[in-house]
Amino acid sequence: MARIRSLSCWLRTKRPVVGRRFRMRSDLVVDLKNYLSQRLRVEQQDAIRSGETMPMRLPANIPLFTVPRDFIKIFDRDIAAAGIAKHDERGRVVDIHALRHTFGTHLSKAGVTPRVAMAAMRHSSLDLTMNIYTDPALLDTGDAVDALPAFSTNSPVALLAGNKA
Repeated sequence: MARIRSLSCWLRTKRPVVGRRFRMRSDLVVDLKNYLSQRLRVEQQDAIRSGETMPMRLPANIPLFTVPRDFIKIFDRDIAAAGIAKHDERGRVVDIHALRHTFGTHLSKAGVTPRVAMAAMRHSSLDLTMNIYTDPALLDTGDAVDALPAFSTNSPVALLAGNKA
């Protein structure tokens, strides 16, 4: 079970300590706490009905989320119903894993620093985050260039270009 502390979530896994802790948005923490509380109440009610000891925590052997066996079929049906093509003009496939690429690209578009995006995506290398999971074609490089300060005619760049003050 996940232990939630304000804006952080620690996952109990068999993996090494690296990458086990990640921050969550506060609204998601609230939603997750409510969800886990509801799951615990259901487990407690089931225990009372069956005459078993009432758990004070969610048992570790209970999965947090139930994923339908046909999840990929459901996802494919949903994107078709939404009018989203399975393949785009660049030959990329829209599938469950594509959501991770979308997440990485949205982090970059939001101005999140690459190292923070790497941690949010729980990647082991910056190269993976920036070169695989961030689509440069979707980044607004025009806005990035427009955000640069204007050069005055007295700047070294202007003087090198032959402009005189």
